Amino acid sequence: LDAIQSALEGQSRDRDVDAGDVHLHVDIEPLTTDQGTVGVMEVGLSDDDARDTLRSFLLILALAYPLALIAATGGGIFLASRALSPIDRLTRVARKITAEDLSQRLDLRLPDDEVGRLAQTFDEMIARLDESFRRQRQFTADASHELRTPLTALKGQAEVALQRDRDIEGYKEVLTAVNAEVDRMIRLVASLLNLARADSGEIPITREPVDLGRVITDAAEQLRPAAEAKNLTLRLQSGPDVTLAGDQDLLLQLVLNLVDNAIKYTPSGGAVDVTWSADGRAAEIRVSDTGPGIAAEHLPRIFDRFYRIDKARSRDGGGSGLGLSISRWIAETHGGSIDVTSEPDRGTTFVVHLPSA
Repeated sequence: LDAIQSALEGQSRDRDVDAGDVHLHVDIEPLTTDQGTVGVMEVGLSDDDARDTLRSFLLILALAYPLALIAATGGGIFLASRALSPIDRLTRVARKITAEDLSQRLDLRLPDDEVGRLAQTFDEMIARLDESFRRQRQFTADASHELRTPLTALKGQAEVALQRDRDIEGYKEVLTAVNAEVDRMIRLVASLLNLARADSGEIPITREPVDLGRVITDAAEQLRPAAEAKNLTLRLQSGPDVTLAGDQDLLLQLVLNLVDNAIKYTPSGGAVDVTWSADGRAAEIRVSDTGPGIAAEHLPRIFDRFYRIDKARSRDGGGSGLGLSISRWIAETHGGSIDVTSEPDRGTTFVVHLPSA
């Protein structure tokens, strides 16, 4: 009655009514005309269907949410395990790789994705380390052998000198031989030290304008007495004026190594030619000899440390087997390169390419 009275007074009212098992939402609206309120309209709407739907929805959520959570968790674990299984295999294989055995590889057949590229990069890194360790072990073994040779000679000379009393000339002969072996050891140790410092980047490189012609001329003049002592003709062919940006002492050592190498392995009566040229952007140093040459199968390794060719490059020349390795390092340090061409019994030619200043 209060609601109807309010509606008659022109006010809308709504209320909830329970009629037995039915819940109604009742809205009472006044009916008005020009003469005023003439009646009341009362409309009721049951919201049981909406309530049933909400209850069903809550029930579905209560059951479906835990199931969906379990399914999502299981699916995530499954997908994560499949995605991470290559990394797990990578980890297991990596644990088996040690400094003593770097021959193993992951060799995982994976798609070209992030994990696949990681595995490939890891294999490439192990390959580089394997090569580095192999060369280091070979270098150590070769250095030990090279040092043992003059030490054995020194010990032999000393034992021979101590076996019996000798005159002054006899002792001088022994000391001369000992002095020659000591000089050889000094050269070898100096070369080893230079290579070790070069590998670690400890050799300071001075970049300054260098007159290439002057460097080559100085190197040739220093070695001319050695060539004349072997009855060799050392020909120096002058080239154009070339200025390089580099370390003069290292460039001098580069030329000295190549010319000295040519003199050592060229028979008496032969010739060594040294020349240089330039094309505006790069300079070229060429050292040729008329020696026994180098067989094609040895050329790829001619710049390896301690590598020698038994017949053509004998130990009798007194070299340490490191000169060409040092020469290549000097050329590459200056942004250049060094090549060799040779034919047996027709001589050898070393060509150095260096960028001009």
